[in-house]
Amino acid sequence: MAEFFSSEPDRLRFEETFHDDGKTNMFEAMKLYYKYGYQGPARPDHVPTMAGEDNTNPGYELLGRLFGVGYIKGLMEAAAAVNEGRD
Repeated sequence: MAEFFSSEPDRLRFEETFHDDGKTNMFEAMKLYYKYGYQGPARPDHVPTMAGEDNTNPGYELLGRLFGVGYIKGLMEAAAAVNEGRD
C-alpha cells in the first residue's frame, strides 16, 4: 500500500501538511509508481485537522482525508496520462 503524506520536517519538529503543500513533489512520486508498474492501493495518511473538527484522531480526521483522496485521485489520473503519452 502506498501511503501519501507530506510534512515540513526539521530536526526539532514534525508538522503535518496538506498533500500539495509540503516539500515532496507528489506528482513526481506518483509518476514513479506508474513508471515501475505499482498497481496496489494508495491512501492519504497524516493530514492536518480542519476547522470544525474536534481532533479526536489527530492526523486522521475526515475533512483532511477527503481532500487527500481527491488529490491522490487527480495525481493518479495525471500520472496515468503521462505514462500513456497523453497530455
